[in-house]
Amino acid sequence: MRISGFTTTRPNGSSTRLAEDFMRFLGEKPQRMGIVANLYPQYTASHMTEALMNVWDPGDKRKGFKSIDSYTVEWDIKVNRIHKVRITSQSGTGVNKSDVMFYMPENYYNKFDVFIVEDTRMQFRVVNRPQRVADNSWLVIAQIHDGSYESQIEEGSLNGMMTRFVTNYMPELHEEG
Repeated sequence: MRISGFTTTRPNGSSTRLAEDFMRFLGEKPQRMGIVANLYPQYTASHMTEALMNVWDPGDKRKGFKSIDSYTVEWDIKVNRIHKVRITSQSGTGVNKSDVMFYMPENYYNKFDVFIVEDTRMQFRVVNRPQRVADNSWLVIAQIHDGSYESQIEEGSLNGMMTRFVTNYMPELHEEG
């Protein structure tokens, strides 16, 4: 039996993108990588590098692409646009994986998000959808994201501190995602 070609059939049509789609789009023009990164910010730079597999080197005497020789790729990332949200109030200690209630001035974190408190470097995983308390106050219920059940914080010790998004632990193509 001889196979002359193959076709990829995706269940969700145009809504799901694969590494194969990136290769077709980028093709001979890897400078389009910036467009792909802006269209799909949920994909990491390392994922896109693995999907691309080759890089364009204009200084190379040979025409065309060359393989990436290293498993490490260095990126220059501008960090001046990272959004930070201030904690206006915090209650709960988080001991034994109990809930910690955060009040924030805007609705930024969603269920399954992980955020870090800048000053203490503690991470918290959001367990419920945010609840609107007032026009400029949102209740975010989270748990300490740590391997130990003994981890805890003091009541009100995080008031006024800044937080930033770290990651999301929602599986791909999940019904809530």
